[in-house]
Amino acid sequence: MSLAVKHRRLPLACVILLGLALAGGLLGACRQGEPETPAGPTGTPPLTGQPALPGPTSPPEGPAPQTQALTLTLWTTEAFSPTQEVPQGQILAAQVASLPDLRLWFILKQPYGEAGIQLYLLNTGAVVPSLLPDLAYVDVDEVDEIVRAGLAQPLDTLLSPNLVAGLYSFARVACTFEGGLYCLPIEADLDHLVYNSFRLSRAPVSWTGVISQSVPYVFPAGGEGGLVNDAFLVQYQALRPTLDESASSASFLDESSLVAVLQFYQDGASQGLFPQAILQYHTTDDSWQAYRSGLAAMAQVSAHRYLAERGQAVFAMPAPIPSIGGPAAPTARGWALVLVTPDPARQVEAARFMELWLSPETNAGWNRAAGTLPTLKASLAYWDPADAYTAFLHQQLLAAHPRPTVPGYSQVAAALQEAVEAVLTGALTPEEAAADVMSTAP
Repeated sequence: MSLAVKHRRLPLACVILLGLALAGGLLGACRQGEPETPAGPTGTPPLTGQPALPGPTSPPEGPAPQTQALTLTLWTTEAFSPTQEVPQGQILAAQVASLPDLRLWFILKQPYGEAGIQLYLLNTGAVVPSLLPDLAYVDVDEVDEIVRAGLAQPLDTLLSPNLVAGLYSFARVACTFEGGLYCLPIEADLDHLVYNSFRLSRAPVSWTGVISQSVPYVFPAGGEGGLVNDAFLVQYQALRPTLDESASSASFLDESSLVAVLQFYQDGASQGLFPQAILQYHTTDDSWQAYRSGLAAMAQVSAHRYLAERGQAVFAMPAPIPSIGGPAAPTARGWALVLVTPDPARQVEAARFMELWLSPETNAGWNRAAGTLPTLKASLAYWDPADAYTAFLHQQLLAAHPRPTVPGYSQVAAALQEAVEAVLTGALTPEEAAADVMSTAP
C-alpha cells in the first residue's frame, strides 16, 4: 500500500558505510545518531526450545550466528518480539519455543523513519543484500515499495490455500500486488464511531442523521504527517469506492465526490457540530480524548483505543461511522510479515513459522493481548462470544477495505488535507477547494 508518508533515503555516507558492513559490521553507524533500540531477544542466542530473554543489551547487526539447527533472522519492532514484559511477547515466546528444530533470531529496528525497517530493507538490499533478514515485520502501507524493489518474495505457493482464503478481504487485498500475495497480515486496526448513549438514544447512520442530531461530533481533521486523515478517506470512499492497484491518481479523484464530502464538513462546521478544534486533532486518540473530556457526544475512535479504555467510558457505545447514505465501510491498517529470503529451503521454514502464527487461536490470543484486531476470520471465535463488541468488530472487519494504493498518492493526500483545512476555516468553498485538488493530480 502507498498511503504512508514516504521517507528520505539514507545519505551517501550511510550508503558507503552499508557497503563496508560486510567487512566491519558498520551497519549500525547508519542510524544517524538514533539511540540504540532496546533489545528484546536480540543480542542472545537464537530462540529455540525454552527461550532465554535477555536484559537491556544492544542488538547485533548482520546475520545470526551459524548453528547446527536452521536459524531464521527476523527484523522486527518491540511490538512483535518475544519478551516476558508484555502479554503478547509471552505468547510469541511460547510459539517460538514450540519449534525446537527452528531457531528465530529477532533483530529490533525502529518502526518508521530513517532508522525504520522499510528503509533498512531498501538500502541494505541495494548495497549489501547478503545482510538482509529472512523475514521482516512491516507496516502494510510500506510493503509496496519493498515489493517494487524486488525484495519481497511471493507467498502463494508457500502458504496453505485455506489460510489465505480465511483472511478478511481487506487483509488479503492489502498484501496483493499484481495478482500475487507478498505479505501476511497479522494484526489490524480500524476506526469506528462512539456515541454517548446517555445523550443519544441511538447513533446516526448517515450525514442527515449527524446534522439532525445537533450534538458535537469530533474526528481528526488536522492531517497526519501532512496527509489527509482516514476520517476523510472513509467519507470519500463511501462515494468513490476503492480502486485496484492499477488505478492512477487522476482516476482516484472525482470532483463531485470531493465537493460532497467537503460540503458535509462545511455544513457541520457552520452549525457548530464540528468544532474548530478538530483541525488540531491529528489522530483518533485526539478525538477520543475530546470525547472523554465531554466536548462531544460522538467521536471517531480507533478500535485499539476503544479496546484499551472502553471500561472507563460507561456510556461510550460503538457504532459504524455514518456516511452519505448509510454506515461507512471502515479503512483498515496494520502490520504484516514479509518473506525476504530467496533461498527455497529457508522459505519453506519461514512459511512454517508464518502458518503457525496465523493459526486462529494464536492469532486471536496475540491480537487480544496486543489490543489489536485479528486478520483471520476464524480468530474472533476465540474472543468472548458473549461480548456484543466482538460481533460488531467482525462485521466491521468484513466490510473494511485497505488504504488506497494509488501512484503519487502522497501528493494527492497532501492536497486533500489543504482542501479540508481551507473549507473548515472558511477560506474556500467546497467547490473551490475541490477544484484546487483536481488541479494537483499527477
